[in-house]
This record gives sequence, C-alpha cells and structure tokens, in this order.
Amino acid sequence: MKRALQRWSAIASLSLLAPAVAAAAENASTFANIVQSRFVHCAFYKAYEVDRTTGDLLLVEGRSDSLTYFQPIGGGRARQISTRMAGSRDVQVIETGKYLHFIDRVAGMYILTTVYGCIDRDKRGVCVTYGARQSRHFDPRVLSDPDAVYESLKGNSDPGFCDYSSIGVQEASRGRR
Repeated sequence: MKRALQRWSAIASLSLLAPAVAAAAENASTFANIVQSRFVHCAFYKAYEVDRTTGDLLLVEGRSDSLTYFQPIGGGRARQISTRMAGSRDVQVIETGKYLHFIDRVAGMYILTTVYGCIDRDKRGVCVTYGARQSRHFDPRVLSDPDAVYESLKGNSDPGFCDYSSIGVQEASRGRR
C-alpha cells in the first residue's frame, strides 16, 4: 500500500506540473519564430484607445507613441533602434520560457521590452503578432530575474505589440539599384 501511495503521489505531482510545463513549451514554441527572425518591429503606446461601439481596449496601428526595431537575435544579444533614442544599441536578450525579454542599459536605467505571447495567428496557425510591454526603470534585478521585474512593472508599462519579418532588406530594396 505504501508503494501504491508513493506512485499515486508521483502521478498527482506530475499532473499538477503538466499544465505549467505545457504553457512554457507553448510560449517557447511561440517565441521560436520571433527569435529566429531577422527583423522584429514593435510599436508602443502610452495608453489604450477605447472602441466607442464595444468599449474594447485598442492599440491602433500607425498611432503609436514609439517604435522599436530589433535585428538579428542570437547569442543572447540583438541590435536595437528606437524612436526614443538616437542611433542603434546592443541589447541583451533573455528567453525564460515564459517571456522573451530585450534589456537595454542606459546610464544606470534599464529599458525592458517584454514579449509575453501570441495575439494573432495566420491561416496556418503561425504566430504573426505578439503582445508586448515596455518599461523604463532602475531595478537591477532585471538582469537576473527579468520575469519578476516584468510582473511587478507590467501595470505601469507601455502596452504594445511586435511582429517579425521574414523579408530581408535586400529583397525589399532590389528596385533601388
């Protein structure tokens, strides 16, 4: 009976763990497309707009307060260009299984861009638009536990979305030769 109870306890523990593992696996596979992309574009807003007919919260494309662009992500790094700062910068990339974080260090301050999940899929079920939030803060824990920092700041961060492009710059500029 003791052995049967131990086996049941192990099965119960695994069944409680399974949803968390499945959610992490789903997010990891969701982030695979964005991490492998050559170009990632993000738009951030100071606040949501409200749809007059439904009352839904909206982020209207083309009316963002800032844009951020990341190019090749690899080796825990990416290159970032933002409308909030001149020039391009190297940023740290941390994928935790739950979120994908881009961390920029600026004179003692951190700019945390967190991609939290898929918000739109194409006809094949491939994620094409991701929900994201961006915050500016002074919490150095972001380098060791970005999930905790994101969770504590997400209510005060700028909402937005990111998408990725599989079309390279050369293909887009062929007509300019």
